[in-house]
Amino acid sequence: MSLIAGGMLLFTEWMGYFQSVITSILFWKKNKRKKMFLSSFETLPTVDILIATYNEPVDLLKRTIVAAQLIDYPDNLYEILVCDDGRREDVRLLCEELNVHHITREDNKHAKAGNLNHALEVSEGEIVVTMDADMIPKENFLKETLGYFSDKQVAFVQAPQAFYNDDPFQFNLFAGDRVNNEQDFFMRMLEDKKDRFNATMYIGSNALFRRNVLEKIGGFATGVITEDMATGMLIQADGWKTVFVNKVVAVGLAPETYKDLLKQRDRWCRGNIQVMRKWNPLKVSGLSFMQRLLYLDGIHYWFFGVYKIIYLISPILYLVFGIIVLNATFSSLLLFWIPSFLSSQVFASLISEKKRTTMWTNVYDSALAPSMAWAVLSETFLRGNVKFNVTRKGIQTSERQFLWRASGFHIVLGILSVIGLSRVILAFVAPELISLNPDSVLINLFWVLYNFIGIVLVLMIFFERPRYRTAERFSVTKNAAMTIKEEVLPVQVIDLNEYGARLSIDSEKINKKIDIIELAIQEGPVITSEVRWIDKNKDGKVEVGVRFRELNQQQYEFIIKTIYSDTKNILGDKNYKKAGIYSTVFGFFRQTKKVPAAKSRLLLRERTKARGFIMFKHLKYSASIVDLSEEGSQIRTKAKLKVGDKVSLEVPENNLVDYFGEVRWVKRSINNNYAGILFKKKNEEE
Repeated sequence: MSLIAGGMLLFTEWMGYFQSVITSILFWKKNKRKKMFLSSFETLPTVDILIATYNEPVDLLKRTIVAAQLIDYPDNLYEILVCDDGRREDVRLLCEELNVHHITREDNKHAKAGNLNHALEVSEGEIVVTMDADMIPKENFLKETLGYFSDKQVAFVQAPQAFYNDDPFQFNLFAGDRVNNEQDFFMRMLEDKKDRFNATMYIGSNALFRRNVLEKIGGFATGVITEDMATGMLIQADGWKTVFVNKVVAVGLAPETYKDLLKQRDRWCRGNIQVMRKWNPLKVSGLSFMQRLLYLDGIHYWFFGVYKIIYLISPILYLVFGIIVLNATFSSLLLFWIPSFLSSQVFASLISEKKRTTMWTNVYDSALAPSMAWAVLSETFLRGNVKFNVTRKGIQTSERQFLWRASGFHIVLGILSVIGLSRVILAFVAPELISLNPDSVLINLFWVLYNFIGIVLVLMIFFERPRYRTAERFSVTKNAAMTIKEEVLPVQVIDLNEYGARLSIDSEKINKKIDIIELAIQEGPVITSEVRWIDKNKDGKVEVGVRFRELNQQQYEFIIKTIYSDTKNILGDKNYKKAGIYSTVFGFFRQTKKVPAAKSRLLLRERTKARGFIMFKHLKYSASIVDLSEEGSQIRTKAKLKVGDKVSLEVPENNLVDYFGEVRWVKRSINNNYAGILFKKKNEEE
């Protein structure tokens, strides 16, 4: 058993060494690509923008279509074609409303690749753009990419996929401002380095193709579930140049739940193995040595799940079961391992521009390892017939859940790690009961502790946070004017989406109940809005939450341009704070809670420290009044309230007696319960 385990570990080390050599080659030099402008053309080419859709929410698709209409390029030179493989009536009506082409076909043969190939048959633009339904182009999309086609040998241009929402790692760890999106390293750094060897990988969206080249290779590759990778490789094998533009010119929606992320990665993993079987990079004629090597390395990457499991179980095998995996003295291992470990830390920091560490790579790989190991092994040896599954978008949930099924392997690893650590302690305290080799103990002790930190973080990721909004809210800083019954008040927009906004205003200006306002955002049209809540923030300002009434085309275009299309915003391209492990763990436990406090008040509440009482189920409880208005109150109490409970409130020092209300939200802390109460008339209660 020790021989087998040791052999597997040695093999894994050699594969890791192979990957590190290729990574070193990639990052040895910077990619210096000369920028090409539209002015390079004598005559601007015609462009077809193909938006592939199947079952994505219509409001999500609408964002992409309208943003595509806002692209800065002559209107008579580009067409937008919505390739609807779901054959949906509401999509047809949307396309009719927005005056874009709606394309369907009789079947769904070859999934997305078949959908795009059908669109090629009914369109005629010289340049073809492929855009996923959730990828929203910025207004400079064609200005930044199209100029490279002035070189007649360029066949396709790829821009990175960037994301405007937090992926499940960021979201579930409350680390959206500290941890990079899990895909950023590949999308922004590896793709850029591969471009130096004309080996840019086509990644399905945000890409432009020369139509005659696509036709020459027979259209988008079919027969595999990752048609994008295969299509790009076949174009390069035909001798054409490819370009990677390392600039965010479109932003999209990352998988919103960990389950969906696993499904997406499972599809990518299996698709790479399928490409290997059908178009082995080592056998495809026309590829250069480096192109073959880089495509082979890209396919080999998906075996990381198998390798990671070996690294995770190796120290446990010795500490728990006594199986020796690594036969070495502690001193000799230190001599070879410490320089390697430290250099890998420095190397990872340098190539990722200090945006990613080996520990975070350990966390990502550990989280995905069991699922990816199964996917790569089953697809390699069992050749499972897996269909193309579209990643769900626009998810809204109100419940927190723990992913027991996905976490089973990691829970077992965590338990075994604790058992192993307990055996080490026992070996030092009572060596007559447990005998462990001192050298082996020291080696495996550090190893298992390093793994255990990663496992703890992974288990935290499996606490799936609820998503209460169907659309992300984006921080903005815009001056605006709020009109209430002919009174105009200056306000500032704090955050915004196409459904509503959060406004900030001086507290003394809000002195009455408001429900409908006219909101004129800087440089934009007037939007009729409903006030949903009013609250005072920590800075003494009053915040107002509004929901827009139905937007007309002009209003909607203004919102989309402000949030997504404007090249001045940093959506999808923000800088992150340093992602420390301890700060992330602390932030998780500090911010995690069962239910957020819902804001539904329409009158400004004054903060107070008054004492009072509540009557609940014929029992009297003391309560501290946190804030108070004619509309309602927030209280702190020992009473175990829940949403919907009916209570009566007394606050003698405020002359408030026999006020009846309904509990609208509850937030529990260690010692107290906080509750929001909406007052009602007594006859309403009766």
